[in-house]
Amino acid sequence: MSLNHLHYETIIRTTVPIAITVVISFLYTKKVEHHQTQLRHIARSDHLTGLYNRRKLISWLKNKEHTVSNTTGHLLFLCLGVDNFKHINDQYGHEFGDNLLRKIAVTVEQQLAAMNITNRDTVISRVAGDEFVVGVYGSLPYSLVKSISTELLKSVNKIECVNGISLSVDACVGLTARSRPFCYEQVIKEAHIAMYEAKKVSKNQMRFYSSKLAKKVKEKLNIVELLKSALVNDEFYLVFMPVYGPTGHRITGAEALIRTHNDALSTYTPDVYIPVAEEHGLIHQLDEMVIRKAFKTLKHSSLNQLDTFSLAINISSQQLKNKHFPKMANTMALEEEIDPNQIEFELTETALVDFDQTSIDIIKQTKTYGFRVALDDFGTGYTAFSQLQNFPVDTLKIDRSFTSNIDGKNIDQGKMVDVILSLAHLYNLNVVAEGVENSEQLDYLKHRHCDSYQGYYLSKPISWHEMLALINHEST
Repeated sequence: MSLNHLHYETIIRTTVPIAITVVISFLYTKKVEHHQTQLRHIARSDHLTGLYNRRKLISWLKNKEHTVSNTTGHLLFLCLGVDNFKHINDQYGHEFGDNLLRKIAVTVEQQLAAMNITNRDTVISRVAGDEFVVGVYGSLPYSLVKSISTELLKSVNKIECVNGISLSVDACVGLTARSRPFCYEQVIKEAHIAMYEAKKVSKNQMRFYSSKLAKKVKEKLNIVELLKSALVNDEFYLVFMPVYGPTGHRITGAEALIRTHNDALSTYTPDVYIPVAEEHGLIHQLDEMVIRKAFKTLKHSSLNQLDTFSLAINISSQQLKNKHFPKMANTMALEEEIDPNQIEFELTETALVDFDQTSIDIIKQTKTYGFRVALDDFGTGYTAFSQLQNFPVDTLKIDRSFTSNIDGKNIDQGKMVDVILSLAHLYNLNVVAEGVENSEQLDYLKHRHCDSYQGYYLSKPISWHEMLALINHEST
């Protein structure tokens, strides 16, 4: 019995440690596998929404690069970007913004599931910030391609409340498609370009990438390089559109207009290259250059310090977000020995689309230095007349489209001009009528007590020296 007891004891001493080692090894292996699974999930997932991240998206696209063909399937690739997301973050905080992005992610997934899109070979990803990407591979009927972006926009628009806060959520979508082998980088680039173009049009827009759009983007990039070159080489100069006083016979001011000596850039008008400068971050440099040149021109002139003459300078709406603008303008005026009371900064009425307290504060601070502010192209529909009391401007410039309607034959054509003049006088604002092209328009405006006029009937844009000659001729 003692031998048997020793035998069992030996077996136990031998097998129990082995069993414990096996169990521990098994549990450790499982734990390692679990951690590896978690790491794989983290490596391919967006930490905020749980959707695939950019790395997984690229992996999915690479897998499709050489399989897409007319016979095996098609690729639809779209990028959805939230409109004014930075404004939402600034207003409500980043935590609120994160919760909104999570809600959009869930909304996109639910909408695609409702359309049976997720039953296909599909990827849904948040690639950066407020941008979401959807890739769909397989047999794609035209009706699906047409409806997917529309339905996604509708579903995002239906988000009305986050964290108990009511808000309106808008977005834009850019799409591209492939039916043959492709480069994944190009597909991502095309969808982004199309989305950005959609955002430039308005809210809740959709754009499909095309060769026409590609040409447009290429042309913009060319303009950007030309602008950079012209700035470095000082290839810009100013011409001046004279502004005539109440009688229409005497010059009381001028508007500075940008022009360029750069032959390639001069094939484009300022209406084309200035928006490109705004889009690509060159507008502040361009604005400062124009202001400096205008101040220098006035400085070395008999009109400097003459309180009966004012010089208007156009500035970008982006300056309404630039807290340094008022001080910068005043510093320039001091350096060039310019009286700020002679300077009027012009903003287009479209600048007031995103008008907020920051914008109001910047305009007010600009005015405290003595500068005046004008609202250009007034009456084109962006500003409610009742809001005029909230905008600290000094002058309204009637858009040329209203002036051109005055033809002397149909008195109703001038009613909009009459309304603007009445409102301006009600708010004690100066009024300049743009686009005066004939004597009938000038007479009509004079009889309705318009303050000032400019247009080709009175003078085309001319050099500073030519304008001085006109002023000297008036005084003789």
